[in-house]
Amino acid sequence: MTERRLPAMLWTRRRCLLTLAGLPSLLAVHAQTPAPTRTRVGFIARYLPYSFVQSGGDVTGFDVDVVRALLASMGQELEPVMDTLPNLRQRLQRGDIAFIGNQLLFTPENRRYFDFVKSYASIQLVSVLHESDDRDMLSLDDFLGKRLGVLANTDIEDQARGALGKSVQAFARIEDALRALADQKLDAVLEENLIAEYFIDRDALPLKVGVPFTNPVRVGLAVPKGAKDMDQRLSTAVQALVNGGAFKAISQRWFGYDVSKPRVAHSMGS
Repeated sequence: MTERRLPAMLWTRRRCLLTLAGLPSLLAVHAQTPAPTRTRVGFIARYLPYSFVQSGGDVTGFDVDVVRALLASMGQELEPVMDTLPNLRQRLQRGDIAFIGNQLLFTPENRRYFDFVKSYASIQLVSVLHESDDRDMLSLDDFLGKRLGVLANTDIEDQARGALGKSVQAFARIEDALRALADQKLDAVLEENLIAEYFIDRDALPLKVGVPFTNPVRVGLAVPKGAKDMDQRLSTAVQALVNGGAFKAISQRWFGYDVSKPRVAHSMGS
């Protein structure tokens, strides 16, 4: 009885010894595989649909998803840092973040502090109208005497007030302006196309996006002034992402179409 069990016991012991003998080499291989570098990237807090914090605490948004994909293609992991734009600018200057992950406007003030990476989304200024409104609003002159809603403390508000004066109503949140338009308390809202489209779709508002006022505005990820190597690497990664299928999938998920291409006009019902 004992003699029959002995070979099996010896074989089991031999397998254990072989496994233990191979363990150091397995650990060595694992140790030689470096963990992806975590890159701290700044995002504007509560900037829907581009970057915001969900109720559960997860950071999400269109720009967040794009930057995560960009970094993954470069062998890096995203560590998002949420803050206001003025604070992000200071963080960037002292090296606390690598770059700002939102596409910022090429304004004179922004160009004082940042260099810009090639854009991956076409941003256009559009009029938003009630779905029952058949009027064409092609310039600010068309809003003379009309109730126009805009986001407060923005370049859009400054330009609209300069042209239209007191008929412009500024809102702390653009979704409140769009809701007022849905309730027909405004004649129109002036906003970027992607922001307008996101809220119209999210809140199922009876609104439509009209013909863009201008060609796509110049925007791009903000990197430190003079950071040419980072600028080049990110620009190359953006081009590869847009030319591949990953960007289109992200864009479809957030907006329902490929936003890398400008549109002459876009109606939410189309």
